[in-house]
Amino acid sequence: MSGVRVRGLAVLASDGRKLFGPNDFDMEPGTVTALTGPSGSGKTTLMRLLLGQRPPGATVEGALTVAGHDVLALDPAALRRFRRTAVAYVAQDPGSALNPLLRVRTLLAEVAADRASIPETLRLVGLDETFLSRRSGTLSGGQQRRVALARALVRRTGVLVLDEPFAGLHGALRTEIAALVQRIARERGVAVLLSGHDTATVHGIADQVIELGSAPAVSTAVPPDEGPTGDIVLRATGLTARADGVQILTDVDLELAAGSALAVVGASGAGKTTLARVLAGLHTDAGGTLELHGERTPLGPRGIQLVTQNPRSALNPRRTVAQTIGRPLRRVARVPRADLPRRITDLLTAVDLPADLAPRRPHELSGGQRQRVALARALAAEPAVLICDEITTALDHATATAVLTLLAHLRTRGTTLLVISHDIPLVATFCPYTLVLDQGKVVEYGRTRDLRTAPQTAATRALLA
Repeated sequence: MSGVRVRGLAVLASDGRKLFGPNDFDMEPGTVTALTGPSGSGKTTLMRLLLGQRPPGATVEGALTVAGHDVLALDPAALRRFRRTAVAYVAQDPGSALNPLLRVRTLLAEVAADRASIPETLRLVGLDETFLSRRSGTLSGGQQRRVALARALVRRTGVLVLDEPFAGLHGALRTEIAALVQRIARERGVAVLLSGHDTATVHGIADQVIELGSAPAVSTAVPPDEGPTGDIVLRATGLTARADGVQILTDVDLELAAGSALAVVGASGAGKTTLARVLAGLHTDAGGTLELHGERTPLGPRGIQLVTQNPRSALNPRRTVAQTIGRPLRRVARVPRADLPRRITDLLTAVDLPADLAPRRPHELSGGQRQRVALARALAAEPAVLICDEITTALDHATATAVLTLLAHLRTRGTTLLVISHDIPLVATFCPYTLVLDQGKVVEYGRTRDLRTAPQTAATRALLA
């Protein structure tokens, strides 16, 4: 069988918790199968099992056949051959699998079944040949996601596994990539398994949809619309940034008042993540001026904390939750060692996580839990400004809403927020004001509700499509 056959597949964690299952389904060549369900329902665990990757310490029950191979019975050498030739996988955090120092040309050439197909494959995912000379570390999150997809496609395997392939992409590009995935399945006879929280896109291309778990109840109460009327906490003027000789940001100005929430939106590659990294002092080739609480400061002052869109790669896999949160408590907030357990518990409670997660490591957490741990770590440094870069892209709608609700409540405690997203409708309820980036420039700024009802630029209208 060249597709996938799943019978009675279930996974139990080392403590006896059921991670998912049992499940039964088939994936035929030329079809698209979609996994949906809330964060923590087992989607990524199931997808990694198709690669023969078992969760550490977990018990796997049932049978799994992929491209004719009994995956769970393969010895290490056979499993390596299987992963090279039979199945391609694009992770939820594709950027972590790309060497930031290598150029796109090299990243594609090292896995391509036919190097002559590299330019065509790059065009398939919406990138032109100029990207071949770019280093992956200089690309936006959406561009890295497309390069990772191109790496999977150039291998020409019979099974393609895509974990959240539409996360971080704006509406028009999301539609293009979805159509591409469907076309690849049909024309190449590939069995595609993907996960996604964008139900309209997923259902539009899937031949079958498998629902895992059930969505939790979520409170959507948020603070009232507050404009930037308080003291200015952060003022940035004339921010610029370059990467590999390419201008990424040009003369970006913004300011944030105490307790305010500003959304920065734009299509993939507009410069959103670069802006976040410039403010946090993580982008070296940058210019402009920054004031924090009215005082001129270098880019990246300690009072600014960044929570990235990929918590799995941002959290040290060797550290427990307690160690992850305790580090900034000790080094930045100077909390006495004797007070650490109480402060760690307080921070976990603040991000709606139980204290019993403290001894776990990142691989034992769901995507939503990892994102909240990343938030808790940032809050441990007691920042004046918290920058959240696409932190809901890989979360189901209920969990994404819960995380944004949490951010809204943090505002009531005085935290100032800069929320980066490509999804205006999602952030509209939580961010009273929105700044639109397009090709590294500010093209529109105003009240979010006004931008939604009367967008003034083509870039804003495309995000609302």
